[in-house]
Amino acid sequence: MSNRWRLLLIGVAVLATVAVLVVVGSAVRSLTTLEGVLSDPGSIAESVIDEVLSSIPSEPALRADDPLIASRQILVTENINERTAKSVAARLLYMDALDHKRPIDLYLSTQGGWVDSAFTIIDAMQLISAPVNTWAIGGCYSSGALILAAGTGRRFATANAVLMIHASLDEDTKESYSYEHLALARYEHVWKTRAQLPEDWFPMVGGEEYYLSPQEALQFHLVDEIRPQPSTSLAVRTGRHHSAEAQRSERESGEPSERRVRP
Repeated sequence: MSNRWRLLLIGVAVLATVAVLVVVGSAVRSLTTLEGVLSDPGSIAESVIDEVLSSIPSEPALRADDPLIASRQILVTENINERTAKSVAARLLYMDALDHKRPIDLYLSTQGGWVDSAFTIIDAMQLISAPVNTWAIGGCYSSGALILAAGTGRRFATANAVLMIHASLDEDTKESYSYEHLALARYEHVWKTRAQLPEDWFPMVGGEEYYLSPQEALQFHLVDEIRPQPSTSLAVRTGRHHSAEAQRSERESGEPSERRVRP
């Protein structure tokens, strides 16, 4: 074999070796990056959520003639996140500017969500003058129940509602200026001042979930009232029905009806 071909083969071998080393190095870096992502998936999840939220079209401008705004009602039926917090807080501030004395009704049917976003809504409720009545309808879980408890007016649960309190925070690191310490302190402050929960539910860390019926929520002072009250409402409707039927019978017969309706 001539020297020229020998040199050509050596050059090809060197280039192939370099290419393999580059590929291996790239694979190692990719695996290292993947390992870092898997060890802390929260950063990737937050980035994805931010991208999704930013892609959602902005809401139309608030108008005083909007039916819900005119009736002083806000309905939340999605997860508590930055978008939800912005929408609810904006409506609270706008309704308060229209009339700072009339109550506002905030209806909550949510699986929960980000605690920081929940406190955006809570802070907005506390900043305005108008009292905010909070309602648990359907399922009101985690951050939704937190907002419910922090209502500045009356707090209600519908008869069919299910509530859930979630001990979802991280352990307090006991380090100065740590987020965990501040988050746990403000989270527990709401539950200790706005409800009377069992002592063994504290500290509220570890991921435990406590599901409550409306009656249990009332017992723990998480709500002030259950609406509607089926037995009372049924009695009122039945009494009215019987009264109208008795009057109609009297008109038709010309004689008082024998049916007696308990007042």
